[in-house]
Amino acid sequence: MLPITQALKAHPELAIFIAIVLGFLIGRIRFRGIGLGTVVGTLLAGLAVGIVAEPAIPDLLKWSFFYLFLFAIGYATGPQFFAGLKAEALPQIALAVVVSGTGLATALAVAWFFRFDPGIAAGIASGGLTQSAALGTALTTIAQLPLSESARATLAAHAPIADAVTYPFGDVGVILFVVAAAPLLLKVSLRETARRYADALEEQARHPPPLIAQRRFDYRVYRLDNPAFDERTAGEFEAAFPGRRLYVERLRRDGRIVQVHAGTHLKVGDLLAIGSQLPAIVESAGEIGPEIADHALLAFRLQHAEVVITNKRVAGRSIAQLSTGYGRGVFLEKVTRGQIELPLLAHTTVQRGDVLHATGSPEAIERAAKVAGFFDTDPARFALPFLAAGITIGILLGLIQVVWEHTPIGLGISGSILVVGLVTGWARSSYPLFGGIPEAATRMLQDVGLTVFIAVVGLTAGPHALQVLDERGPEFFGTVFAAGAIVTMVPMIVGFVFGHHVLKMPTALLLGGLAGAQTATPALNALKEASGSNVFVLGFTVPYAINNVLLTLWGTVMVTVVHAWGR
Repeated sequence: MLPITQALKAHPELAIFIAIVLGFLIGRIRFRGIGLGTVVGTLLAGLAVGIVAEPAIPDLLKWSFFYLFLFAIGYATGPQFFAGLKAEALPQIALAVVVSGTGLATALAVAWFFRFDPGIAAGIASGGLTQSAALGTALTTIAQLPLSESARATLAAHAPIADAVTYPFGDVGVILFVVAAAPLLLKVSLRETARRYADALEEQARHPPPLIAQRRFDYRVYRLDNPAFDERTAGEFEAAFPGRRLYVERLRRDGRIVQVHAGTHLKVGDLLAIGSQLPAIVESAGEIGPEIADHALLAFRLQHAEVVITNKRVAGRSIAQLSTGYGRGVFLEKVTRGQIELPLLAHTTVQRGDVLHATGSPEAIERAAKVAGFFDTDPARFALPFLAAGITIGILLGLIQVVWEHTPIGLGISGSILVVGLVTGWARSSYPLFGGIPEAATRMLQDVGLTVFIAVVGLTAGPHALQVLDERGPEFFGTVFAAGAIVTMVPMIVGFVFGHHVLKMPTALLLGGLAGAQTATPALNALKEASGSNVFVLGFTVPYAINNVLLTLWGTVMVTVVHAWGR
């Protein structure tokens, strides 16, 4: 036995970290902008290391990290999931349900046609539909099947092998469809489609979004010489420059510095500290007066804050509406929904749970936060008991099951943890009265939880991969790959026809929605790169949030149904 093999057997934790490192390197390999990604790379690396070393890793480690991942993804997706369940989002909801439902039906059909066992069937579903979380829910369901220990181990090994075979084409297939095939069928250019849709949104909003700091904003001091503004309020002064986003932060009068609010009256001779995008300030200078050097007047602190939208009266409004109604003194740098950055367009609407990344004076930030929602004064604070309580509740709910003909039926532990994460994420964004998880910590839990889980799954399944190859031959892997390709492409085609001909969705929303319905973030990135625009995000977020839940639950459904067939 080689020394490295002995070391991996003696220290299985070494095998885990080696699989993660190798998986990262494999995931970095790209051909024409398309790569496997860290998750698939880690699974492949885990299978390879598992074949060589056969390390013994306790299941407790695997499930602990998977539960962290599930709760985190539910917590992050919860606000968008419930915000998406509105009448105006019905077309995107319908698209998501049709794609996920078609995906499940197709996976069940190929499993029946090829007589796949529950493990291979679930792996084809998770890989073909590019939802690694479905692999985890499938494995938890397999662990509860009324089978012998060896039979469950075999099924549990088959699932990740099938996932590893089908997942690469799952990503590539969606990318090729939304970037190449669909635009070809529609006879459109992605760049032209993105430009026209963005222009239509701006026209619909009727004016540019002055809240957005797309260019560098600055503060300058000008002496008010224009008598037209004498005894006018700061709000009236600012309204005289529509679309330029000028506002008065402070003024100096008779040597005294005064903090300005919208009702403050101005006088000729006042020195005004004016903030805006620099070109707008320069353009307006001739209507105000000469620029004055007054460093003390400009000596005020700026604050960057991440404001979470919780106010239902603000949710559903466009960026342009926020700029005129609530955005005085605040410059918006970006808006994020979960881990997705929304396009800064005038007609882009915000929802509960969205995060406004804004800069302004502390007073302006606090004023905007009181209206929109809240901003955490200690964003690094991590409520660990809150996380542990959520997972505990999920595990307890998952133990509640109904047995039908010797088959346990229910959400299971994985599904219950996901649902608890959804509800608590929504509750935190709507009623921020209890501890939460910072966005950075949520991302870390998702990345670390899924990566470690996938690494352990690969290491455990590795020894069985050679056994499958010996028993069924290499042609079996070709069959699995073909089945996965069918599972990937049929929902895309059905969703495309349904979205274009039935829902009459705009092309930008349709293509982004197809990528979101398949939870294929690489496909969204490919759309951004090919079009030079991120307007496709507007169609991506709702289907992504909904199908993050549905596709994850399909792992349990696949195992339960296919097992019932085989009895």
